Amino acid sequence: MSDRMVLEFSGWIECDPAKTTFQYIGGEALKNELGLLGQDFNSHIITGEEYMALTEDEKDCYILEDLGQAYMNSLDGELSELTLDIEVENEQVR
Repeated sequence: MSDRMVLEFSGWIECDPAKTTFQYIGGEALKNELGLLGQDFNSHIITGEEYMALTEDEKDCYILEDLGQAYMNSLDGELSELTLDIEVENEQVR
């Protein structure tokens, strides 16, 4: 086993819709329905503003692109728990 660094956290953030992005992960059949035919499967990225305007079914075709970016650009938030564990070989250091 190699060394690992694990960050465990719990909390919430209020995202800035203009600076939060979502990546398309839906299937090929849905690309035509959403007008994405001909675009690279992994390159279609939309803003939070665009995401909020989608139907629930369309939202299922997207995931948050980058949690770190969303956190850095957040308008408000709170981390209620944050733990960094460093696992070295077969032992654990906290």
